[in-house]
Order: sequence, then structure tokens, then C-alpha cells
Amino acid sequence: MPAPRPEGAPPLETSEVLGVRFHNLSRGEAASAIAELARAGGRAYVVKPYSEFMPRAAHDARLREVLNGADLCLADGIGILWAAHYLALSGGALRALAQLPLSLAAVVFNPAAVRRPLKENMAGVDLTWEMLARLDEAGARVFLLGGTEEEVRGARERIEARFDGLRVVGTHNGHFDLSGEENETVLRAINEAQPEVLLVAMGFPRQEEWIAANLPRLQVNVAVAEGGSFSFISGVTPRAPRWLRRLGLEWLYRLARQPWRLRRQLAIPRFVWLVVRERLTRSG
Repeated sequence: MPAPRPEGAPPLETSEVLGVRFHNLSRGEAASAIAELARAGGRAYVVKPYSEFMPRAAHDARLREVLNGADLCLADGIGILWAAHYLALSGGALRALAQLPLSLAAVVFNPAAVRRPLKENMAGVDLTWEMLARLDEAGARVFLLGGTEEEVRGARERIEARFDGLRVVGTHNGHFDLSGEENETVLRAINEAQPEVLLVAMGFPRQEEWIAANLPRLQVNVAVAEGGSFSFISGVTPRAPRWLRRLGLEWLYRLARQPWRLRRQLAIPRFVWLVVRERLTRSG
């Protein structure tokens, strides 16, 4: 269950998409909230689902439970913002169908229009850098778990070069048996390093399921699901130009550079269909 809010603090607003509740925060607010969890002393966790994997969550009650049990569930990608916006529009079934092409067009031509009710696209690695800056101010201890050996080593080097106050107290790649002795060795290494923050970059839903299963045995204040962020932080995978990122089209740049991602991208039309079906069900 999510950690309790400070006494007197209002509950965080959420928007539900396909049974998953997303917290309505700006990127700066999310980074500050994670830093606060790092100081709080409880076992908290943070997830950042994105549209390509939402169809799986929509049909897997156990996975939805993992996502909804997180202390923070943040929207990674403009697709989640679009879905929350489209589902929040008023009108019956006919109006819902008429609004669909306009709302999809806004994703490309006017992305600010879909930033209601969710404030901002967390954009994965952008949030990670902002979060690390807040943790740097707090002098936090961080452990990096995930990616290849090259990625996690490169991520450590770049983080340490950028932040003087942040202490990376250990790393381990994400290619290990999640059960048995290998997993026990990883858990021991993390606990012996005594980090306040554990960043887990093993891909969805492997990382989320691993965090939920192992958090009770981890002596960390907060664990954050990081997807492929170590690949970007390390420089192994280059990011899209800033103008493409502003338009929410980083996925297109990545697809052009990594055509093998097409199979994963094919989940997006299914995601759109599931969102439309949910809207029609609500309006019926």
C-alpha cells in the first residue's frame, strides 16, 4: 500500500486509465516527491508506465495491483496524457467518436491541449535527471540496478561526474535470475551498500514485479522503476533532438534508429482501441 501522506496534506489527485491510477504531478513535483520518499524512511516504490505496455496491464489484474500499489504512479509518455484527456472529455458515444481524430491530432500538432487532467509527461529519463538533482541536494545514497554492464557502468560514471553530493554506493546489471541464489546475491549487495534510493532499470513489467516482490526484504527508503534510462544516461543510446522531444515524438526517432522496436510499437493501436472502448463504455 502507498505510504501515508504527511498529516494535513491533501491527497494526490489521480486520473484512471485502463484501471491504472496515475498521479497528477508536474515533473518537478514528482522529482521532489521522490526525494521526500527517500528521506521518509519507509519502503516506498515508484512506477512510470507508458502506453506500449498498458494493454498488458489492462488484461492482467495482478500487474494492475502492482502499479496501483505504488506510492507514485507517473505518466511516462504523451500517450498516457492523451488517454487521460480523451477519457475526461464529456459527451455520449457519437461525440466520443467525433472527438477521437481531433484528440489524436492534438498529440502531434498541439500537445499542450492534452495536458489536462494530467499536468505533464514525465518523459522517463528527463524525470530521472531532475530526480537525481533533488537527491544530490539531499546528499542521498543511490544504488543502480539494471541494464547491461556497459550501461550501468556508464550511467554511474555520468551521474558521479554531474552530481558532487550524490553518492552512488553500488551497481549491478539487470541480467540475473530473479529467483534463487543469484537474486539472493543481488539483495545482499544492495542491503550491504545501505542506499536510501534504489533505481531499477530492467524493463516493464520485470522491474515492477521484482520491486513489488523484493521490497519487503530491501533496506531502502524508495525504489524507482527506471525502464531504459541507464541506456540513455550512459550515452549507449542517443536521445532524439530536443524539438522532437517537445513534440512528444521521441518514440518515432527511436523507432527509426531501432527498427526492432516496431513489434513493441504495434501495441499502441491496441492501446488506443482499449481507451476508446473504455470511453464508449463510460458514455453508454
